[in-house]
Amino acid sequence: MQNRRQIGFMIAILVGIFAGLIMGWLLIKSPVRNASLDSLRGDYQADYVLMVAEKFAVDQDVLTATALLRDISPSDPAASIKQALILGQQLGYSERELKLIGLLEIALGVPPSTASSALATAEVTP
Repeated sequence: MQNRRQIGFMIAILVGIFAGLIMGWLLIKSPVRNASLDSLRGDYQADYVLMVAEKFAVDQDVLTATALLRDISPSDPAASIKQALILGQQLGYSERELKLIGLLEIALGVPPSTASSALATAEVTP
């Protein structure tokens, strides 16, 4: 009797799993949303700018860095760099990371902010 209940229980669990998968994958589909990088939260945008700065430190390609920054701030890529420096200091980025962002700011011809001009004086190795 006990064995029969366990088998029935396992069958009910399997039927529920398969019904849930069929409903989720085939019957009830969620709409696809194409989100852009400028809709990211501020800390994620700062992380993205840091990744662009790290890439720039390796390949020294200003055009690519500018294009990548336009993905996050189409109208003013310089604003995203300045915002990343401010958020990076608030979030506790390392000195090396802040220097990389400062060097990217200088390389793009943006008038350096007071925070980045002090940080960019030191030598950074990628």
